Amino acid sequence: LRRALSLTGPAWSLLREGFAAEALATPEALAAAIKAIPLRPTGLRPLDRAISTAGGIRLAALTPALELKALPGVFACGEMLDWEAPTGGYLLQGCFATGSAVARGVLGGL
Repeated sequence: LRRALSLTGPAWSLLREGFAAEALATPEALAAAIKAIPLRPTGLRPLDRAISTAGGIRLAALTPALELKALPGVFACGEMLDWEAPTGGYLLQGCFATGSAVARGVLGGL
């Protein structure tokens, strides 16, 4: 599993210390164990640090279906894209719309 995931020695050691051997038996078992880790927020970041407003993958790097030209089969949508959007409903709508476009692109490639 370590080689399959290309994990460094320290990363593999952390996994071995944090999980039972059964969780490291297969990629699926490890994914399930990681998803089951309880996360307990301890505080909030200031609003100016918590909201992304710009940056991401350049649109020129994507096909019309929002597939990465350099990585066929990998799609990007929502806040992964380099577009400036106001927060709130406009940003949500942009995420929904680009997510829908990606879904159509994925289905078109099947």
